[in-house]
Amino acid sequence: MLQNRRSLISMTVMTVSVTSFCLANLALADESGQRNFANVSVEPAVDIANGNIIYLLTPIKAPFPSKANPVATAPLYLPLYPLSSSVPASGLNCQPNNCDHVNVLPFASPDYGILSGSDQRCVDFNSSMPCSPVKGHDHLVGVASTKGDFNVAWHVKLVAFKAKAFATGKIHDRIKTLDQLNQLIAGDYVMVIDTPVTFNCSETSERTYELGTPVVIPFP
Repeated sequence: MLQNRRSLISMTVMTVSVTSFCLANLALADESGQRNFANVSVEPAVDIANGNIIYLLTPIKAPFPSKANPVATAPLYLPLYPLSSSVPASGLNCQPNNCDHVNVLPFASPDYGILSGSDQRCVDFNSSMPCSPVKGHDHLVGVASTKGDFNVAWHVKLVAFKAKAFATGKIHDRIKTLDQLNQLIAGDYVMVIDTPVTFNCSETSERTYELGTPVVIPFP
């Protein structure tokens, strides 16, 4: 499963993989990192309508990527934060050392900092293609109960900060709602990059997350 994710990242500079799933229960505080148990993986995410933390689950051996009619999918936005951002890594849904996906920006960005294809991070997580380091990322999804764009399958869209965001300090603002994201798009602060990755989703609870074993990724 992990190798499949990494392979998809290197398909094109516009391709990124992520375990993306469905709405779960509201968390009391931000949690970071993927947890596994009993052949399932659970991760925190963000309700894009209100910024609340929720939980997402997928079977570890589920088909990857899943096949779904485009009209039966909903977007999952994945903002990637640069190392220079003041957004605390500990509050992000995933960091490079606690999730097994999207541990680098899968193309070389001068603003994020360019790593050569021979850099161990690019070797391990981008099939030896040039990449850029990141502090971590979030999973922004629509939730049915808050009237978000919700469906059985999630289509992954990468969100990367542009040069204007670095110059104006927008990289220090954590994106937690669709309104925020749309404002940043309109202001030319971020780019939204489509990917070929789609996942089916299922519900879970905070308790399910707590039962899991934290994932630890050897990260250079």
